Amino acid sequence: MKWVDSHIEVAPHKKPKKITATRFATILGLNPWSSAFEVWCEITKTYQKPFEDTIYTIAGKTIEPKQIDYMHRAYGMYNLKTPTDIYGADYFKKTWGDFFHDWDVLGGMWDSLLVDENGKPEAVLEFKTTKRAEDWANDVPEYYALQAALYAYMLGVDDVIMVASFLESKDYEHPENFVPSASNTITVEFKVSERYPDFHRMVAQAVAWWNTHVVTGISPDFNEKKDAEILKALRTNNVNPDTNIDALIAEAESLKTELEAVYASVADKEKQLKTLNDHIKKVLMDAFRPNDVAVEHKGG
Repeated sequence: MKWVDSHIEVAPHKKPKKITATRFATILGLNPWSSAFEVWCEITKTYQKPFEDTIYTIAGKTIEPKQIDYMHRAYGMYNLKTPTDIYGADYFKKTWGDFFHDWDVLGGMWDSLLVDENGKPEAVLEFKTTKRAEDWANDVPEYYALQAALYAYMLGVDDVIMVASFLESKDYEHPENFVPSASNTITVEFKVSERYPDFHRMVAQAVAWWNTHVVTGISPDFNEKKDAEILKALRTNNVNPDTNIDALIAEAESLKTELEAVYASVADKEKQLKTLNDHIKKVLMDAFRPNDVAVEHKGG
């Protein structure tokens, strides 16, 4: 890893992660909760913040099946398909967390799909839970809309349905008790072609970012304040930004192994040499006379 001004450079990764929908908005500069540098670190596997479930992620996982059931009951969406319906119970392991293996740069996992009688996708559904109802007062938050729009674009469909449930503190404490209803859950529909008439240009922008930063291994500029946690970890984990510590350790361990083999091969000789040295010392010490300051034994 090489530090250069306000960016870092690494050897391009042979198998980088893809630009998923959550990363897409960030790359376009439309996600206030993340940075392009953070996304680059994840994609290039340079660094990723440790993931730990929180009350928010647990609530989302617990309530999403309830939201799907609500869409069945309230909207008659019985042609709604989940990843489990299509890929099976272990869909994450089966797909490696990517439903778009035909795409080289873009990927990710949608929440649910509406399909026609032949099983062909007609619309993408994305489910969200939040306590920030104010963020949805006028429209879908842009970074959420872009997530769904990207999946729709890759699937070749135009319709998106956002489903958002607004939670209170008690719902995070006991998400299993939450019941979606018209009073706490909304749906917002839009067409990708109408909301983002130039969406293909947005995709091209993300791909260009990939070519500039992922293919080359050169990060976008970091922000000392916004990326402080990541920068601290990177700087702490590297003894010297210009030193390949793994190579040094490998060389040292190889040399240590060689030396241990040599030591083992001469262990008996070392023991015999010590015995001889001790005996020689005793013989010479016994030869001391009063007032002698040295004893010599001359010979070959």
